[in-house]
Amino acid sequence: MQHLIDLLQTAGLSEREARVYLSALALGSATAQEIAQGAQIVRSTAYHVIEGLTEMGLLTSVERDGRPVFSAEPPDAILEMLKHRVEELGRRMSVVEEALPELMALEKRQEQRPRMFMFEGKEGIQRLARRYEEATGEFFEIVPYEALTKMLDEEEFSAHKERLTHNRIRGRILIVANEPPMEYMRTLHQRHGWEVRYLPASQAPLSGHVSVKGHEIYGVVYEGLPVGVVIENPALAGALRMVFDLAWQAAPKEIGFGN
Repeated sequence: MQHLIDLLQTAGLSEREARVYLSALALGSATAQEIAQGAQIVRSTAYHVIEGLTEMGLLTSVERDGRPVFSAEPPDAILEMLKHRVEELGRRMSVVEEALPELMALEKRQEQRPRMFMFEGKEGIQRLARRYEEATGEFFEIVPYEALTKMLDEEEFSAHKERLTHNRIRGRILIVANEPPMEYMRTLHQRHGWEVRYLPASQAPLSGHVSVKGHEIYGVVYEGLPVGVVIENPALAGALRMVFDLAWQAAPKEIGFGN
């Protein structure tokens, strides 16, 4: 019996529907209680299942001695049911295919709307970092040095930088700090090949890490619970890149590495 239940489930019936149909098929004509007993389910559940199978055309009912009795339609009714579903699916596909050009045009009109993703906590920031490493394009970063070194694990952050270097990701980094961390800046340039400049924290107070990479903007706030955000939008990324260029030009070239 179980293999027949499995077959009917493959055909689209639930386990209870398969049990009820097979019970009714074996009994010929039977009451809901008799079918429930044969299907090994409670009578109240059997009523609901019988009603559903009747709507599918797999059971029929007649009155006998003032009470309904049910009979299973021949097994080929299952095949007819599936054929009907295939025809209905074909009609639905035709409707969608007809509307597809209009739907695609609508999607194109909406593609400039920004998409935003949020990441919370240490694990969230790690997921953001992996996304950042995999994204293509040169990056531009404004980094709050004191907040960054206070919050992030140096080993994990070093691994992150190594993966960017391994993926040949080029970039420019603007370090905001109370004093220029020359050794750190030198390492970023010599080991990773990135251009680095410095701005005093008094001129640019900053507690969040902001970066633009390709068409994406990345932001991380380290105070309290670390929170990161990614915004996908070419126009916004382009505007932030222009702001970054202005800040880059304002930074003194003599406190930096690279062009």
